[in-house]
Amino acid sequence: MEKVYNPEFSRIVEINEHVLNKKFEILANEEELRKLADRFGLYCIKNLSLKYIITNKTNISKTYILAAEMKSSITKFIMEDSEENIEINEKFDVLLLTKEIQKENEDQLKEFDIEILSDCNSVDIGEIASQYLSLFVFM
Repeated sequence: MEKVYNPEFSRIVEINEHVLNKKFEILANEEELRKLADRFGLYCIKNLSLKYIITNKTNISKTYILAAEMKSSITKFIMEDSEENIEINEKFDVLLLTKEIQKENEDQLKEFDIEILSDCNSVDIGEIASQYLSLFVFM
């Protein structure tokens, strides 16, 4: 039986004129926070919000910039009478593009974080947020 991919925090967004240049915010619910904490081996994630905007990257056709700001309160662990809590308030940018565009513009894209768009021009903003959450917690 094939394992079905079921991300803990999923928000699939189709890239089109309805989402470009507009500000959005997504929030993780209690179940998503619990599943993310389990995924990353954390005691608990109290909250997670992501504000973002998607814009065109002007110098490369059919390429978009996801500019995001993440906020989260996390308890990494509790041991006896001590606990480690962290507050995350970070910004990041990711280029959204197809594999073909990535190959055609490889030299220009070396310095960027990249997420490949699906065949239907969509991307899972929640999964991108999850990956960055992990980076911010463990860096």
